[in-house]
Amino acid sequence: MEKGFFSTPELAELLGVFHTTVRRWIEQNQIKGFRVGRNYKIPAAEVIRMLNEHDLPLPAILMGRGTQSSRGTNNLCEGITASGSILQRLLIVEDIEHPALICRKDIILGSNQAFAGMMGTRQADLIGSKMQDLIGATGCETLAALAERSLKDPNKGPVESTLFLNGQRDRKKRKTKVSVSPLIDIKDVFLVVVRPL
Repeated sequence: MEKGFFSTPELAELLGVFHTTVRRWIEQNQIKGFRVGRNYKIPAAEVIRMLNEHDLPLPAILMGRGTQSSRGTNNLCEGITASGSILQRLLIVEDIEHPALICRKDIILGSNQAFAGMMGTRQADLIGSKMQDLIGATGCETLAALAERSLKDPNKGPVESTLFLNGQRDRKKRKTKVSVSPLIDIKDVFLVVVRPL
């Protein structure tokens, strides 16, 4: 069975450091990780990166894992599949190279570090935020229309458009290209992948 996410104690053991050190690295954005309750989870790709960076061998549970990402594809959401529990499917956003978020209607359920960095905020601060705060009322209408189109024919792939995002700290508007795709089997939940223009 392939392991998708590691806890801070698991990564700490692999690196030979204390789990508090791993937590501090996550909080300082040296390691990509996200908060789940009072703990952190680290994507397997990030664990592999850290082990390679420190010239440490990969554990057996990571040996067969290839580089499964959407890098090099023209379609921003192409090849993204999610299976398992709802939490695992929502965490698929962590495996995407481009800035990305998961939302249900107008509420953000989660984002990757790339999106949080682009917005000038922390991932935890985005969870539960309203999309309207990021893209305005007109942008929300556009996003809703894209989501509706992607639901009509999910086999066709993600729907793309151009939107302006409001930065959290600097309040600058950023012109972006967005791809919207529904998450299969989770009603009204969409993956939004963003690429600055």
